Order: sequence, then C-alpha cells, then structure tokens
Amino acid sequence: MTTKVNNRAVGLLACAIAGGSLMSIAPASYAGVTIKADDDRWIKVGAGLRASMNIVEDAAPSGSDNKTDFAIQNMRFYLTAQALKGVQFTFNTEKDANDNIKLLDAAAKFQLTDNFNLWAGRVLIPTDRANLDGPFYQASYDFPSVRKYPAIMAGRDDGVIFWGLANDKKVKYYFGATQGRNGDTSSNDKGSLLYSGRIAVSLWDAESGYYNRSTYHGSKNILSFGIGGAYQADGAGTDTAKGDFQAWNADLLLEKKLASGGVGTLEAAYYSYDLGGVTDATLKAGDSYLVLASYMFPQKVGMGKFQPYTRVQQFDYDEGGKMDKTELGLNYVISSHNALISAVFSATDNTGSDTVNALKIGTQIQF
Repeated sequence: MTTKVNNRAVGLLACAIAGGSLMSIAPASYAGVTIKADDDRWIKVGAGLRASMNIVEDAAPSGSDNKTDFAIQNMRFYLTAQALKGVQFTFNTEKDANDNIKLLDAAAKFQLTDNFNLWAGRVLIPTDRANLDGPFYQASYDFPSVRKYPAIMAGRDDGVIFWGLANDKKVKYYFGATQGRNGDTSSNDKGSLLYSGRIAVSLWDAESGYYNRSTYHGSKNILSFGIGGAYQADGAGTDTAKGDFQAWNADLLLEKKLASGGVGTLEAAYYSYDLGGVTDATLKAGDSYLVLASYMFPQKVGMGKFQPYTRVQQFDYDEGGKMDKTELGLNYVISSHNALISAVFSATDNTGSDTVNALKIGTQIQF
C-alpha cells in the first residue's frame, strides 16, 4: 500500500469507530418487530443495511492516484408471517446494482416436524456455508470471491427445498430442485432442473434453523463439518456449446469461547467446479479454497469489542491462471451481526495483471 492509502485509512477508521456510538441501541440479536394476532398468527418485519467506502490504489483515471467509491452493498426489508402453526411465508427485498428494489426471497414454508420442512418459491440454494450465511453473517466483511454457483440473485433460485434436522438438531440436511440456467437462448433448452444438496454435522452446539453464521461472537461453541454441491444437465455454456454444470464443496467452522473470555474462530472451505469442457460468461471451472482465522478480544472498548481477522482465497482456473486474494481485517463488534464496523486491507493477484491493493471501511446494521 502506498503512504496515501495508509494515511487515509487511519483517519477513516477513527471516524468510523467514533460513529459506532450511533448504533448502540441495536438489539443483541435480530428480532425485528412482531405483531401478534394470536398465539399462532403473527407478522415480523425488519430491515438490514450494509454500506462501505472502498479505496483502490492507482485506480483513478490518472493511473497514479487512488480511486474512492462509496457504495450501498445491501439494503433489505424483511417480512415473515405465520398464517397458522407450522405454516409461514417470507417476503424479502434487496437493492440491486442500479439501486432498483427487487425481489430477494418469496417462500411458502411448511414445517411438518423438526425432521422435515418444505420451502417453495424463491429460496436460498443450500450448497455451502457461505451461501447459507449470506453477506450479513460472515466472519469477514466481504462475501467470498471463490464461490461461483449459479443463481437468479444473491444465491437465490426459484423452486422447492426439502430440509430437516436430526440427532438433537446436530445433523442438518437439505435437498433442492430449482430452475437454474434456463431459456431458449441459454445452454439449457431442454428445461432440466438444478439439483442441490447439503448435509452438515455439528459436534458441539447445534446450528438449528435453515441458515448459518460463520461467527457467533461467543454465543455458541461450534465444530461443524459440511459437504454439498449442485448439478444441472446443460447448465453451462451457450446454446451452441453446452456442458453439464456440476460442483461440490466441503467446509469447516471451528469457533470456541476461550478461558480468557476471547473467541477464536477458524473457517475453511474447498470448492470444485466443472462445466463439461465449455466456457461460460458467468461461471468458472476449476478448484478454489478459502481459509479464515479470527480472534475477538474479551475486553469491551467503548460500546464494542475488536475482532481482527485474516483470510486467504485462491481460485485455480482450469483454463489457466489463478486468482489469489489476501485480506487483513478488523471488525468492531457492537451488537453481533446487528451493528458492526469493519476495516479491511486486501491484495488481489490475477495471473497476468498487477496486484490490486484496496482498503474498505464498511458498516452493517440490522433490526
């Protein structure tokens, strides 16, 4: 990093931490507001925001000055309602890259037992931990760069998901059949579906419910192993050069509250993607991985706790070349995933290109 980036980083981080006092009223865990008609019928509403400033070294039009961009990564409205016991629906929205509000989730949810649930509509594809975390529940500020599954938007697709819990909620399984790549002008003119699945085993505390987190900030001790994947015939390529999309991944999360009161976290994931020998404008064939380590200090400083982390990612492309990304980050955790501020330095290397150094300062708030 140049001196210009480092000097600006110190000032911006100081301002961001000072501004954290505005978020101190956020609840300890996402709850939103619940309106009850009776014990079995209710509506819950909430919202989430992620905003950041990104400084990229030598990326201004001059070629020798830093480029600064401000962005709203996510702006979401959440609504879940229960029509009767065991029957719910969810409706969530998301801002797209052009600042248009679009449909994120629209799912009917039927809970027959803990062991068997059926979700239908626009749902999150159950393949890997990162996708089941979403951007708001990562241990790092940015969503992983090495995850390359297809989706309509933000990891979602239209279809049905069967999922459930077993063994005191410590085993979680999923199976999905969704639209995937489709259309007369796409590679999939036969209308084949995208099939996905995942199984995860927790050896310490259970991770109940459909979604996960990659850090619980000390509220749970987690040792979880997961494996998942997806397949779609003719799901890659073009209408003239078709290939089957198939991918699998394995992931690990280890998080432990230590005797000192601090929280140590280790996360790792491996991905393998195959496109049947064709090229695709939005998908990549190859193998990738990520490894993250973090530690949250037990002492409170002001309204929050500091959680430094480091993450490395690599994507080795079948067509040749690779991407390497290294991040050094610092989270200021005010109220778990409901109020935090992050600063992260990253260095990204792509074969044949210069290293891209960047500083990002971001915040997220949920209610």
